[in-house]
Amino acid sequence: MNSYIDCHSHILYGIDDGAKTIDASIKIIKNMINLGFKSIVLTPHYRGNYLTNNKEKKLRLFNLNEELKNQNIDIKLYLANEVKITSNILDLIKEDEISLLGNYLFLELPFDTKIYNLDKIIYELQSNNINIILVHPERYSYFKKEDFEKLIASDVLFQVNYESIIGKYGLDSKNKVKYLYKNNMVSFVASDVHSSSTIMFSKFDIIKKKIIKLVGEETFNDITYNNINKIISELKK
Repeated sequence: MNSYIDCHSHILYGIDDGAKTIDASIKIIKNMINLGFKSIVLTPHYRGNYLTNNKEKKLRLFNLNEELKNQNIDIKLYLANEVKITSNILDLIKEDEISLLGNYLFLELPFDTKIYNLDKIIYELQSNNINIILVHPERYSYFKKEDFEKLIASDVLFQVNYESIIGKYGLDSKNKVKYLYKNNMVSFVASDVHSSSTIMFSKFDIIKKKIIKLVGEETFNDITYNNINKIISELKK
């Protein structure tokens, strides 16, 4: 299979530290299409200085889709958020501040500071029929094997980044992502793309080969296309 769906990206322009203009968004999308991506989930940050509400995000998505039509660029775009963990996530959902993909939340943790009430927040979200996709768990410096195992046992899904396997985020993240691949803990692989200059665009074949060597062709197809496609297919019903 040479078709992929990206479920974590910072392509929606003018929202966060990703694409700044609609032209920048288009340039990234063209690069993604060249690699074989057929659909992309836009997941702008919701954290710190990046607190754009759904109304504004949907307007920018509409404008981006219109420009794609004008340029005859065929790609399916979906809207969600990468949400930094906070105790009021449920309130943000009810107030239409953040976007889920169906009932799936893309959850981000601090990179270097452990959240000691993580269990409580996860339980509250799951009790409200919200499935959790933890983004790039391999990048959290304090995570150990038992942390991964505990979250998997709690039905949290893991999304890792393509570029982790080639060491973009350091040796610790590279070793952790290898552990996750080898132990069948990865549900999704995504770009986490912020710009058209990201190394994934020039190293994708190398990245792909390294991941397939660890998980095999069938699992690679699942974590790059089939698993996220099941979620997207539910949105259309």
